[in-house]
Amino acid sequence: MRTIHNRPSDTLEQNQRLSKSLLWRFQRNFFDRQGVEAWNQGIVPHYITSNPFIANAYAKVIFGFLRDCHAQGFNRDQPFYIMELGAGSGRFAYHFLKKFVGFFEHSPLKHISVKYLLTDFTDRNLEFWRSHPFLYPFVRSGIIDFARFDLENDRQLTLEYGGYILSAATLKNPLIVIANYVFDSIPSDAFSVRNQQLYENLVTLIPSQQVFDLNHPELIDQIEINFEEHPITSNYYNEPNFNKILESYRQRLQDTTVLFPSVALNCIRNLRYLSGDRLLLISADKGHSHEQALLNRGNPSLTRHGNCFSLMVNYHAIGQYFLHVGGQFLNVVHRHHSLNVCAFLLGYASKDCVETRLAFAEHIEQLGPDDFFTLKKAIEKHYDTLTLPQILAWLRASGWDANIFLGSFPTLMQHLNTASESLKQELYRAIERIWENYYPIGEQKDLAFHLARLLYKMKCYREASLYLQYSLMLYGTNANTLYHLGMCHYRLGQLDEASKRFDQALAVDPSLEKALPTKYLRLRLRQMLP
Repeated sequence: MRTIHNRPSDTLEQNQRLSKSLLWRFQRNFFDRQGVEAWNQGIVPHYITSNPFIANAYAKVIFGFLRDCHAQGFNRDQPFYIMELGAGSGRFAYHFLKKFVGFFEHSPLKHISVKYLLTDFTDRNLEFWRSHPFLYPFVRSGIIDFARFDLENDRQLTLEYGGYILSAATLKNPLIVIANYVFDSIPSDAFSVRNQQLYENLVTLIPSQQVFDLNHPELIDQIEINFEEHPITSNYYNEPNFNKILESYRQRLQDTTVLFPSVALNCIRNLRYLSGDRLLLISADKGHSHEQALLNRGNPSLTRHGNCFSLMVNYHAIGQYFLHVGGQFLNVVHRHHSLNVCAFLLGYASKDCVETRLAFAEHIEQLGPDDFFTLKKAIEKHYDTLTLPQILAWLRASGWDANIFLGSFPTLMQHLNTASESLKQELYRAIERIWENYYPIGEQKDLAFHLARLLYKMKCYREASLYLQYSLMLYGTNANTLYHLGMCHYRLGQLDEASKRFDQALAVDPSLEKALPTKYLRLRLRQMLP
């Protein structure tokens, strides 16, 4: 990106406020059009905020908050609502509930009613959640509900299964909000500070060719994005607390450019209204939470993800906003590497949030999601050097993460050649736990098939056949899966069922005939003779 001063004749927009730019129209179109494919095709990163480890960390912080609320008193006639903004594929929600329900139902607070709300602005994601069989048990038990919620505009939501409106008038208990990889994908403004003078960075979009359709999915890849600085005063927004933050930046920062999360802050204002200023917000994203990290920054940099993009999140500004309105800002002291996790509290004094703050310190600060991801990136380069007990220990520490299992799968297969029976039994139990914590979204790697291959090698043919059935249910007819299913039946002495599956596999891929058992081929040959 560069600064320009002369207006080209073919611009899509010239010197536009960043939060009002056409860029965000392209962004919304992408997510509305893609639905769950934005995640299952690997276009939009999501693993770091949608794994069992981070879900468990959030579950412990939210449980701490519920303990604090219980100590202060609450309305027993209404649930505590946990509202996830931009829930996307629903994977984080599933991991969270598997962890949270697992210990909450055995806790002294089990009498408290809790309801988890998956929300998003696009109906395509709601349709995916409605039809997902792994979410259905939570829907049936009443712990999950869905709602369309546009975080850029809405101040209330209608629960799909509950059938009622959740609003400032109807919400009786403090609201818990989760926002992972959300604030980086919604509009922000940009400002520079030069010699204690504020400038707004206005955006100009220059297409590489003539544009006929502003809704074209690949348009964002054909645009040059430029910024130009225009002097302003810190009395820029209609919201005085926003302007206080800008004025602080003008006075304290030097020669830098900062993103200002104006739309995220407006969303928080709406959540304040909805919750009656009793709120816990937990958010994870790439971003900055310390003032020092805002120094020496250049023009905003868009990180491209296919036909969408993301920006760094200015958590420092969000934290300052909460402090200005009498809230609390919890963030880690040390430098994060990949993921910044912050919590924001409103409606409680520090002395009334002891359990929340303790859980944050233990599960986010001491060994948090960013630390886990840093370790994962280091360890996964050396799976081939790990022993079976070491891999099992890593799987346990991760919360039975399917991604880690798939990464270590070749090494696990190797270790089965020499593993003791006791270690095989541990691996057998690990397979069950990994599947229990898995949430499929149609990704290319077929977890059930890989679990089946391990079980087959362990001579657990009946169990392997069950996972192969899961594979067929999730991924449809596949010759290799049918062949392995036939082999399971063959090993179990179920020759008729084996023959049926082999025939189905051959109908899809005749080349598999050379891999079929000799006994089956002789039987098939006899059936073909007159």
